[in-house]
Amino acid sequence: MKSSFKYIILLVILSLSGIFVYQLFWINGLYHSLQQQNREYITQAIRNADHVELFSRADFISKKTNKQRVTISQADDRGGVALTTRFSDKDSVIQPVSIIEKKAALSYASGVDEDMKKVLQSYSVKVGDDFKSLGELGLQMQRSLHEIIDTISPVNIAKFDSLLAANLREKNLDLRHFTEIRLLTDSTVIATSVPEGEDLSRYHLYTWKYTTFTPRAFYVYVESTRMASLAGMTGILVSSFLILLILVLSFAYMIWFLFHQKTVEQLKDDFTHNVTHELKTPIAILYAAIESIIHYNLLDNREKADKYLHLCHEELERLGGMVEQILSLSLEKRKDIRLVIEKLSLNDLIARLVEQQKIKSSRSFRIRTEYQPEEITLKADRIHLYSIISNLVDNAIKYADKEPEITIRAVATEGKTQIRVQDNGPGIPEEYRRHIFDKFYRIPSVRQSSVKGYGIGLFYVKTMVEKHGGSVTVECEPGKGTCFIITLPQ
Repeated sequence: MKSSFKYIILLVILSLSGIFVYQLFWINGLYHSLQQQNREYITQAIRNADHVELFSRADFISKKTNKQRVTISQADDRGGVALTTRFSDKDSVIQPVSIIEKKAALSYASGVDEDMKKVLQSYSVKVGDDFKSLGELGLQMQRSLHEIIDTISPVNIAKFDSLLAANLREKNLDLRHFTEIRLLTDSTVIATSVPEGEDLSRYHLYTWKYTTFTPRAFYVYVESTRMASLAGMTGILVSSFLILLILVLSFAYMIWFLFHQKTVEQLKDDFTHNVTHELKTPIAILYAAIESIIHYNLLDNREKADKYLHLCHEELERLGGMVEQILSLSLEKRKDIRLVIEKLSLNDLIARLVEQQKIKSSRSFRIRTEYQPEEITLKADRIHLYSIISNLVDNAIKYADKEPEITIRAVATEGKTQIRVQDNGPGIPEEYRRHIFDKFYRIPSVRQSSVKGYGIGLFYVKTMVEKHGGSVTVECEPGKGTCFIITLPQ
């Protein structure tokens, strides 16, 4: 049993660990995927902001100067394309562009000097390679337009930042950002929106080269996308956490249940062992006493006969008490138990109980009773109420480490009767108090002592008090005794 229990615990821990590691691995992969996606969104947003800002300037120049913007392309037979942009009068006729003859060297539209040709040649687009080349062609047009527009009207960095922010918000990326425009040949800052003293080390740098002949680029500093990525994962994180929490609680409950079952089994074994031992003792004494009376003609010896008969009577009472307590174990599952409720005098019941305790107890003890008011009557089951108080007094006498001194104090007020049974015993350690009313439970130190018991007396007390609609609690200080408090409706 112990070995299989350990294997179950190990399997549960390994299963939870495996699920947890898999969840972490999956969430980590999703996080990095979202981070990459957000970086791509930012890059695309920078390109879009540049495109809109550029063409808004171009359209403004066209309206202002009453000139038409013209972009001219030339391609050779190998798929190479060169682009130029110019502004011309709206009434002029644009000459068609002719394709260069086969095997001819790459040439350019008129008005492009040799340096520009070299740059355009290095950035020539292979249109025939794949569809991606169409996007590259668009970028070439955008860069070509920059070369012309920027000489007339510089980049409006404030508008670029505004457009970039709008593009980012469309993707739910409300991120702080700043922009620099740099000349790439010597890293000169042409324009900037970075506040003075801003610590740029906290930002991620994105660069976007937007010209070809005069190499210039946007240096965009954007704050980390970490929180944005986590925000995008909120639903998944919450659901994963809830699933993991449910699994952990389920496994924890299962382990607790297994431990509880194991404890109950152990307590039942202890109970069976104790009951067997306790039953053997009175039976053996009864057998020996009766055998002596029969075989040794003790009936002729009145004194010895009375002594043996009284011994038999005591042992039979002891057996009867054991049987009564064992039968009380079924009370927990009996929902139809009926109490014989009657009006009774608590003073008379406790007085009879005290007298009987003095007769049957093998230890000398002192017991004191207090009542407020002087006479208390209540409605209860006489037999069970007697057994409830008797169990508490028995325990006070049985577990006392010195001469027992017991105080029974009863107070009737506001429709309730409170019965306090106080002793001068060793008390109950705090860590064991919440278990003392459990079935079969005995305090470990008491379990090893010579005092015999089954762990069902206080369970019986709690069960029957609750059947009466009342409650039972315990107060104690180690070394200063224990006080059981029974509260019953009057």
